Amino acid sequence: MKKLLLILLTYLLVLTCSNSRTIKLPDKNLKITDDIIYYKNEPYTGILSGTDINNNSARFRAEIKNGIVEGKVELLASDIDFIYNISGGKLNGESSVLDIIMLYKDDVIQKCYSNASFATQEMADAFCRVVKENPDGESFPSTGKELQKRTINIIRRLNNLKKCSFDK
Repeated sequence: MKKLLLILLTYLLVLTCSNSRTIKLPDKNLKITDDIIYYKNEPYTGILSGTDINNNSARFRAEIKNGIVEGKVELLASDIDFIYNISGGKLNGESSVLDIIMLYKDDVIQKCYSNASFATQEMADAFCRVVKENPDGESFPSTGKELQKRTINIIRRLNNLKKCSFDK
């Protein structure tokens, strides 16, 4: 019983003392230099969140590790949701736009499908074919590096309280 209690307390201590924190944008302590995100002059690790000031229903959330966009990024608006995962500077895991789900490994689409609430499988196949044929596409970036740059630009706009939209 004592071992179980010790394990439980250790687990709770790890959870409560984790370095994960969330900063709501704008925040005057957040700065970006050379595409590295700093909080109080230290590379930031945690979550950044904000709301598009042109449209309060549009929400933004990004995971940051050591000042770099790394992890899940969500751009959630009334007309479009765009969710992607960056690992090691590349798209990895599940990404989605509208209802089209793409499974990535090292910036390469492995599988593409629709969750059927909006997009058909034919639409998903056509979308993924365009992305594969034009990997540096202007309308839909399909590399982790390009999405890291666009995410940094969104963070800059949200942190400076400038009018913004999530399209670029």
